[in-house]
Amino acid sequence: MKDVIIITGASSGFGALAARALARAGHTVYASMRETAGRNAPQVAEAQKYAAKHNVDLRTIDLDVASEASADAAIEAIVTAHGRLDVVIHNAGHMVFGPAEAFTPEQFAELYDVNVLSTQRVNRAALPQLRRQGQGRWMPLPAARITSPALGRPPTRHGLLNTTPAPMRVSRTRCSKGSSPSCRPMRMSLQSRTPSSR
Repeated sequence: MKDVIIITGASSGFGALAARALARAGHTVYASMRETAGRNAPQVAEAQKYAAKHNVDLRTIDLDVASEASADAAIEAIVTAHGRLDVVIHNAGHMVFGPAEAFTPEQFAELYDVNVLSTQRVNRAALPQLRRQGQGRWMPLPAARITSPALGRPPTRHGLLNTTPAPMRVSRTRCSKGSSPSCRPMRMSLQSRTPSSR
């Protein structure tokens, strides 16, 4: 089945590679990135060139994960265009190296914002739509698991959550008869976002 997918931080690297691979698999893929009309304009042109050359449905969309308004606008644009959103893939993030004492608290705060809080901004925009649909998935790419402690060990066997209307049922994926006890479904309840909670 053809899914509508958004990948954050997909201007280059793992994000761009994943976007192209999923598009080649037949899905509608939105490679999101910031400054699509500015510094990432060449990446937008490359994605368009790739889509035309391989005859795939690969699109770009402006999404700055540091801005809740930007995340809301991007998700709304996708849902308006397709009536649904099936998969959210978190990839945006920064990785830094060096001795811990070399970083200022302000630099750590900036990293925390990009690697942790940014995922929550996108989740707040996207998960209510998935909940309304009664289905959908979100997951991190391997690089996002490294850069973001929030995504390092998602509560599923394969880093994938199945979302259903609140209260949410979270089930491990690829469980079958005879699976180990650790593959038993988990349950949790989450409140849907309301205007007052923003």
